[in-house]
Amino acid sequence: MATGLSISSTSNLSSGQKILVEAAMDAFEPAAPNPDLVWNQRIPVGHKQWDILTYARLANATSLTEGVDLSQVQQLVANSLSVTPAENGILVTLSKRLIRRQGDRDVVSGAGTMIANSLRRLMDADVISLYDGFSKSTPGATNAIDITTFRGAVAYLLTDNDSSYGPAPLPIRASLHIEQISDIILDVSDTAPRGAPGGIAEAVLQNWWRGNDRLYGVQIFHGGNISRDSSGDSKGALFAQKALALVMANEMELTEDEDPSLRAIEYGAFQEWATGERADAHGIEIYSDTSATV
Repeated sequence: MATGLSISSTSNLSSGQKILVEAAMDAFEPAAPNPDLVWNQRIPVGHKQWDILTYARLANATSLTEGVDLSQVQQLVANSLSVTPAENGILVTLSKRLIRRQGDRDVVSGAGTMIANSLRRLMDADVISLYDGFSKSTPGATNAIDITTFRGAVAYLLTDNDSSYGPAPLPIRASLHIEQISDIILDVSDTAPRGAPGGIAEAVLQNWWRGNDRLYGVQIFHGGNISRDSSGDSKGALFAQKALALVMANEMELTEDEDPSLRAIEYGAFQEWATGERADAHGIEIYSDTSATV
């Protein structure tokens, strides 16, 4: 016979104790605002392709001389972007036994949330991939973005740099890696005690980060899915809304398919979309150092 103090782990006493498992939680989903920042178009039923036409500007009008024919004739020229949506999707299969026995949460509802998040993340990544296509890029790999770079980028977009497209129309948006945003905040704020009460430094230090803020009238969004490359740099962008286009053919389609022999139910989410660059002159790639500061 065993002697001594009986504790929870003694011999086989622990086998008679129940295990309490905390309710399962979803992984935190990064911010995915990019599809909402660009020009959204929808293809009507019965169409397979969307062509976006942009008329180039005509040359300057000329002064006339009385009695002399105006011989200079202008021709209309349209810049065309063709976008053909492709289908994207994800499937999750849940056994009926899991659905029946999972008592800590509605596993079907949770699976639905996660597959919708996955589809949105892919759409967000497709828009982010367009940022690398802008011809203009600043400040460059290994360089931290600062307020001068940001101000100069806004000024570049609002300058008439392209004879066809002209200056970028408002609104202008910025989607950046959080370390890029952090570098800008560092540059515009003064952490020393000499900062004037009620000034910009105090406001920035007290309110950062609220998800999006404005700088020079440009709303800056945290692109949570903008990645950091192996060299510690990231590619965000500053652009006019209609510089980039997201063309969708349908709303998200949710499916539920039962497999009796497998004793499982297959849940899916599907949607057709494609992205494209409409006006290269109306966007700037923000390519800068985003090495971790801590």
